[in-house]
Amino acid sequence: MVKGGKVSSSAATGKTPAPNTAKGGKPRQQEEKAIDETFEPLKLDVKGAQTAVVCLRSTEDTVLIRACDSLFKFADKSDGNKLMLHEMGATDILFTLTHHENPIVQRNATMVFGVMAAHPDIRRHLRKIDCIPHMISLLSPEHEQLTNEFSVYWLRYMCNDYSTKSQVLQLNVLQPLIRLINETDPDIKFNSLSTVDHILDDFNARSLIRELNGIEPILNNLKSEYPQITETVCNCIQKLATDPFNRAVIRDIGGLDRMIDFIGLDETKDVHVHCLNALANLLEDTECLDLIQSNGGLKRLMQFVQDSVVPAVQAAAAKAIGRAARKRLNTGPEPQNRKIFAEQDAERAMVFLLLGDNDEVRIAACQALAVMAESMLSRETIRNNDGILTLVQMMQKDNPRLREFSTLAMSNLTQSNPNNIRELQDQGGLEVLIRLLNDEKDTTKAYACVTLANCSTDQVVRTNILEKGLIKNLLVPLQASYELAQAKAAMVLSAYGIDQKAREDIINNQPIIPHLVSLLKSNHDEVRRNACFAISVLCIEQAIAIEILRHGALEIVRDLNTSESRKSKFTEMALQKILDSHLSAKYSYLGRLESNNITTDGFYDMGPVRDGGTFLTIEELAAEEVNDRRPILLLYAPEKNVTQWTTTTTGGSYDDDISRVPFSSDDNLSTSVTAMKSSESKEKIGTTTTTTGRTAKTPKSSGKDKDGRSSVDQSSRSKKDKTSDKRDVSEDKKHTEKDLSGVTSSNSKSGYKPTADPDFQMYLEEIQPQIIRVPLSEQISTLARFVSEKMGGTISPDDVATFGYEVAMNQLKAELHSNVIPIGRVRKGIHAQRAFLFKTLADRLGIPCTLTRGNYNRAWNEVILGESSGSVRYPAKTWIVDILHEPGRLILANSSDARIYTILS
Repeated sequence: MVKGGKVSSSAATGKTPAPNTAKGGKPRQQEEKAIDETFEPLKLDVKGAQTAVVCLRSTEDTVLIRACDSLFKFADKSDGNKLMLHEMGATDILFTLTHHENPIVQRNATMVFGVMAAHPDIRRHLRKIDCIPHMISLLSPEHEQLTNEFSVYWLRYMCNDYSTKSQVLQLNVLQPLIRLINETDPDIKFNSLSTVDHILDDFNARSLIRELNGIEPILNNLKSEYPQITETVCNCIQKLATDPFNRAVIRDIGGLDRMIDFIGLDETKDVHVHCLNALANLLEDTECLDLIQSNGGLKRLMQFVQDSVVPAVQAAAAKAIGRAARKRLNTGPEPQNRKIFAEQDAERAMVFLLLGDNDEVRIAACQALAVMAESMLSRETIRNNDGILTLVQMMQKDNPRLREFSTLAMSNLTQSNPNNIRELQDQGGLEVLIRLLNDEKDTTKAYACVTLANCSTDQVVRTNILEKGLIKNLLVPLQASYELAQAKAAMVLSAYGIDQKAREDIINNQPIIPHLVSLLKSNHDEVRRNACFAISVLCIEQAIAIEILRHGALEIVRDLNTSESRKSKFTEMALQKILDSHLSAKYSYLGRLESNNITTDGFYDMGPVRDGGTFLTIEELAAEEVNDRRPILLLYAPEKNVTQWTTTTTGGSYDDDISRVPFSSDDNLSTSVTAMKSSESKEKIGTTTTTTGRTAKTPKSSGKDKDGRSSVDQSSRSKKDKTSDKRDVSEDKKHTEKDLSGVTSSNSKSGYKPTADPDFQMYLEEIQPQIIRVPLSEQISTLARFVSEKMGGTISPDDVATFGYEVAMNQLKAELHSNVIPIGRVRKGIHAQRAFLFKTLADRLGIPCTLTRGNYNRAWNEVILGESSGSVRYPAKTWIVDILHEPGRLILANSSDARIYTILS
């Protein structure tokens, strides 16, 4: 009940009220009307993109069509608008609408979606969703043309990423693209060709295009009225022509003729550059070059070079000629190849291009000349056309790429061509090349090194280059980060290392050696190879070999030779040369000297170098305080006169073996064997052939024995002869003292003054007469007994341990105040000391023998002797010389007696 209201009579009585009746008392009937769902169209005034994006969610096709149309116009205005729509969430909605059943909605949505892909940030988002298969499906002919156009437009941008190219290629996109290339609409053509151009970056696509017969449709659009389409076609052909099978197809369908005709049209000169780039790849095919030569195409190219005023066209033509030259000059008979280019005067045309002002043209011309210079005949032609003079000028230009490729051309021109090398010198190119070793580009440094290495074959030019400071300027390429520059710098060192002047410059420029040694650690094969070869060449110089050793080259090369992947003939050669250059180091590291390793003054035995240990020079060893370790045995007995002792065996001359060994870095004098002056008539005594086939020059007598008397029996001489002998001996003594003082003076610069060993010299003078005119086997036995006598005599195996040679050694060290002991001063010794003395005496006497170190102070000498019985000669065998237990006995190597002698039981 409503407050303050009245209750009706009917409600009060509880009766139901009667229905309404019309006036006059009749009841009113209820009218039923049908529902009308029509809605008067509402025209919205959309003023923001956000509203249009909201409209994309509408269920009405008309709203969707108009919203997509408005968004397409908005997005097409700028990349900023595209990104704004993406941030509003339009991208995913639009992709959904590309699936719409209404073709118009689908078309408009595809247009907007395709335009959105032009923004890189949006493309990154699109790659995260699986939209590529659907967009490829929209390329089918059942969809509208605009749908096809903007689908391929979308693909064109998506294929900028390599991962997308691979994915698209796997989805068989090439076939629909090839169909769209044949469409009449230029936009569809261009977008399809651009997409194909991107996909062709994948090498697999280049063969697929051929299998799908897509090369001809592409080539048919070469003469399009739209330059963009023509440029894209040329780019596609350029990539397709890298495949030899594709080149054959292009040639068979007349593509080469079409391209030659195309570059002859003046109205298409704007895209001639792209056509020439494609033509350059085609000319790598031999048959293509034959065809272009036969139809006059090569002549037309040469005409472009000379007549064109467009630098880009000239550069492209020069590149095409260079490509053609590269293929033809490296295969087939050169005279026929040369004939093609000689008829067209190609070399002169390239030199002509160098005279222009455009650097790109000159760079292309240098590249072409570099290729042509690979032909020996072209090198002559280029020089005759002032090519070397012009290239020298290019090498001095400010453009670094121009300097680079002109130097490359010069490196090829000077290869095996003395005339060009002399011409380069006459034109002042040597100074330029040396300056280029400090160029900003490492490749230029490398090419300059190659050219300088080529010039080393001419002695006059080599001397000139060295005088201009080559060696000190090699430091820069040696330190370069580019491996090719390092390798070529090392190659220059090996090429010039044969020259004494170069080796002196290397000694004076001390940083050269450590940087060269550091290249041995390179991971680049060519760098290591060239560094090893350079070290092998430079080790012939004593001072350089010592520096190479000092900077750890021996350890590095030894490690290289233990590596299966890095070991090579060059590393083995470097190791051998380093060791042969310093026999002391070789004996310490390897524990063995071969018979052709001739010991000389300065040879010493510091003992074996243990793992991780370091080999020390004699200066470093002499500088140490006297200690209780084993003494260092030293050979140093220089004398004035030297006689060469020769030995002839069945295997060849012993002199030949010596000549093949480089001078030892131990040499302080170039002394090899002892010579003696005759105190009488000083006549030469002829050679005598022993029963073993050994031929020896008999020494001229001059030596004195230990007591100062003549070693020759003087009882048969007259007093006059004796007086003459004394005078000669006195003169020899003066000369010897003078020589020794000179040697001492020269060594004092290094801080170490070696002491001459007169005892060793007297040993030599004493043993020489005893081995003249006797067989080699008797010489060996006589020398063994002599060594044993000087070192304490025969020692039984049981007495070796109690022989007490250590006490005598310590007394010598205390007497000399040094750990270094001259071998002639040792009066008591066992295996190591006796084997050392035997080897050093044998090398002076011309007796070939080895020196091998064993364990526990063991050492022994091996010789090779043949046996004969009557007229029968047996193969030579290796024998160990006993100089301890039964001096003079020869023990067959590898026998039980040999093992007892060499191994501590």
